[in-house]
Amino acid sequence: MLEWLQDRLSRQHGIAIWVIKQCDDTTLHLCGKGMAEGTERMSRRRRTLARGTFVGPVRIGEHHEVLHSDLFARLPLRDELRLIDEREAEYAGRRYHVSWVPERCWRFQGPLISQPQRNDGKLRFVSHEDVASIREKTAASSAQAMPPRTSDGWSLAARDDD
Repeated sequence: MLEWLQDRLSRQHGIAIWVIKQCDDTTLHLCGKGMAEGTERMSRRRRTLARGTFVGPVRIGEHHEVLHSDLFARLPLRDELRLIDEREAEYAGRRYHVSWVPERCWRFQGPLISQPQRNDGKLRFVSHEDVASIREKTAASSAQAMPPRTSDGWSLAARDDD
């Protein structure tokens, strides 16, 4: 009876994870630490996280915002990713540069780019939305836009309110 109750209560706790928004060849776009939550057993959630097949709510950020796992590329357990410093991390047997993803980009569903930024005299990389493809599409569609139509003899008549 006690084991059943402990298991039931432990389902409400989250599992400590890192939240990776995008993983490039040399760069991890890292949102930060989070919690994988859900109603299934902790052991089952751990297994799905280890396999990379977890689907469910992820609690992240200062305000403990809850987002769906589909928004993120990877959700490794905290001990699977080692942060060396603000700019480097070890994950899956490799060393990566770290680019921090600001909260406004967590819901963005396109590619991210990394740009250097100085903060308190320290150099750090920050991820931003890559909107180059959107600009190209917009430029291409405006170039192919139809020329304005010439008047075909019709005009608006003055309204007679009398």
